[in-house]
Amino acid sequence: MKVALVGGGSWGCALARLLLKKGHHLRWWVHAEDIAHHLQVKRQHPSIFPEVVYPDLAWVGTDLQAALEEVEACVLALPARHIESVLGGWSNLPGFWVSCTKGLVGGGGMQRPSQYLQAKGAEVAVLSGPSHAEEVIQDRPTWVAFAASKPELYGVGQALFDQPTFRLLPTPYLNALEWVGILKNLYAILLGVVSTWGENARAALAAVTLAEMQRVLQALVPEESPFFLSPGWAGDFLVTAFSMYSRNQRFGQLLGQGYSPQTALQKVGMVVEGYYAAQGLQTWPHKSEFPLLRAVLEVLAGQCPPASLREAITQALR
Repeated sequence: MKVALVGGGSWGCALARLLLKKGHHLRWWVHAEDIAHHLQVKRQHPSIFPEVVYPDLAWVGTDLQAALEEVEACVLALPARHIESVLGGWSNLPGFWVSCTKGLVGGGGMQRPSQYLQAKGAEVAVLSGPSHAEEVIQDRPTWVAFAASKPELYGVGQALFDQPTFRLLPTPYLNALEWVGILKNLYAILLGVVSTWGENARAALAAVTLAEMQRVLQALVPEESPFFLSPGWAGDFLVTAFSMYSRNQRFGQLLGQGYSPQTALQKVGMVVEGYYAAQGLQTWPHKSEFPLLRAVLEVLAGQCPPASLREAITQALR
């Protein structure tokens, strides 16, 4: 299958390897000329998983129009805040797009990547779940959920990605699946902030967080409530909240140590999707109904110090 991949970060690199292992004709868009040149010449990324070789690339470059030329499917792996700057010039996006992005499109609102793509005329699907790039790139067993705007697109998703170490679990609940991928980053920041409290407190908080996430999802997408009965949706939050690979949890740890959000972002050195998603969720009129969500949004907005989270957490645990 002729496939375009848009994004050259760690997740983009992991997806590129998956797609090449499936034998697809891959056209890979990356944001920088020096990275594109390095991939063209050496078939390796200069800084992200530099030991990984991408031997069968059909094309790699920074020209998006060339990347999308005559492809059958497009895979979006950009940080959500960069989607508009990369795709904003397109009034109509060709074909079928799979969003693998877990965040809100930049601009201070609550637009999800799938909504952005649909507004530009694309058929869409969402791939999301517990899937650290660091493990996917090593062929460690991974199970993710896949939801599509039309039932016939599930087969395309299987053909694109499914393989022995990377399994797709179909679900009809596209909106809920996408929201889980957004919310879990915010709540993982919260778990990072309280990392010095000990494992007892973090375990109790994780359990309460899952319950609150379910209520938030019910408020955001009540029509997809059957999705909340599946235990699978919790996995993405758990791996993001507790994994050593989690940049959102690391960001929260730094906040808990007294660093400002801007300094913490610099120390993490990668995009912290939860921080940017918080800017969009500040506009949600129902945020005050959920004490943990409200608390982390207030911390990220500089409205209260991380130390004040103890009161909000105590309230949630009652």
